[in-house]
Amino acid sequence: MKPILRHVFFLSSLLIATFQAFSSETAVSDKNGNEFELTDAMQKNNTLGAYFGYTQIDDKSFIGMRLQPDLHIGKAGIGLDIPVMFNTATGEFRTDEYKDGIGWLRLINYLSWGEKKQDDLYVKIGDISGAYLGYGMLINNYSNSISYEKRKVGFEADYCWKDVVGMEVVYSDLNLSSFNLLGLRPYVRPLGFTGIPIIKTWDIGLNLVTDHDNTAPMAASDQSSSTNHFLGTGGGMNGYALDMGITLLNIQPARLVVFGSGAMLAKNTCTNFKQALADSINTHANSAFAEKAGKYSNGYGISVGIDFRFKLLANLLRMDTRVERMWYTDNFIPQFFDYCYEVNKDARIMSLVSAEQKAGIYGDLGFSVIQKVRVSGSLMLPDHLDESNPALIRLNLDASNVIDKVILAGSYIKGGLTRWNDAFKLDDRSQMYVRAAYKVLPFVITGVDYRWSWATNSEGKFVPTSHWTPFVGLNLDLPFLDR
Repeated sequence: MKPILRHVFFLSSLLIATFQAFSSETAVSDKNGNEFELTDAMQKNNTLGAYFGYTQIDDKSFIGMRLQPDLHIGKAGIGLDIPVMFNTATGEFRTDEYKDGIGWLRLINYLSWGEKKQDDLYVKIGDISGAYLGYGMLINNYSNSISYEKRKVGFEADYCWKDVVGMEVVYSDLNLSSFNLLGLRPYVRPLGFTGIPIIKTWDIGLNLVTDHDNTAPMAASDQSSSTNHFLGTGGGMNGYALDMGITLLNIQPARLVVFGSGAMLAKNTCTNFKQALADSINTHANSAFAEKAGKYSNGYGISVGIDFRFKLLANLLRMDTRVERMWYTDNFIPQFFDYCYEVNKDARIMSLVSAEQKAGIYGDLGFSVIQKVRVSGSLMLPDHLDESNPALIRLNLDASNVIDKVILAGSYIKGGLTRWNDAFKLDDRSQMYVRAAYKVLPFVITGVDYRWSWATNSEGKFVPTSHWTPFVGLNLDLPFLDR
């Protein structure tokens, strides 16, 4: 059996088996067909945090505090991050996080309302890490804040009117000095008005993604001499997709969605990009890259997948899994607008020139046990891993409720992965955050934060760097506000 047929057979068999296993159950759903709760199984706690500590950034030492209230009241959420840091050598107040772009608005970590794909209205402003559009063929695992120091304030929203017509929006940066990454997905549920189980959940969406950003920071690895990079003049970077899905199962313990997508990444026609491409062809004449560059054109991809979620006895055990099979042509990278896109837009766009026709799998798996530990991860994996078709890996852990008084949580993401032995090597394709702490008193904690992120160096360029921050802090829980 051919490889493609084997994968189709595997997905079909899994789908049929799963559906048959639950087909005897009685489906129950609300007016939006969302009986199965989509929110994370871990409780969203309300806390007022103030952390006093020491850190070193770009070989300079600072001491001070961060105020980090995190509140959830009803459907509303607010998180702030207010740094008050002083240089230990000069005593000067550190203002770097208050400068450039959106400036003081950077103190807003997020403002939110509702839950995406669960409430009729969902809105989030601030850090939109993990954002996706539709079924994720173009935008998935996206982060607008690869630099903790220069966090952006983005916008994400999803509104569905009468369970029939809706709109998804992803906008990377509210800095109005540039037209930044924008994703729109108008969608329709043609039979949503019928109220008939299964068919009322069928949705069809059109993905429109464009980026004309001319304010992207210059990464140290970026050799471009252009201040506007590859998006400053011309048509920008554009992608289009048509996707659809249907919920085949939506009962108390489980939810099953089947979906498919077809997408195109349009040929970049920006002036700076065309010039850089012509220069590369002249420099590497008669090379394999020059041959590919001469054939650079629109790229296309298709995918089919399933999204299965299961929970046992409320949240005693919960599992969320997604498996998606993808096929794509030259000059196409599935989930092109992901974490790596903001790391270095020029390099990401140029990588389309050498991207080869391939197939691959995207998998996402998460589970939680009695709301004590939550582990999740995802993997974008081409069938043949190489320079022209790299992988992406993402991991999250929250084990703060496993051992009394011990707080342990972290996240890790790496894109542009071309060799497995580099999977956990921290470099300019990585981002990592870990907190390990101990509750000395019910409202006093001490511990250390470790962060591998991007920061501006003394030359004004973005470089990946590590921050160790030992701290003592006040962490006051507000259980009367918990949902």
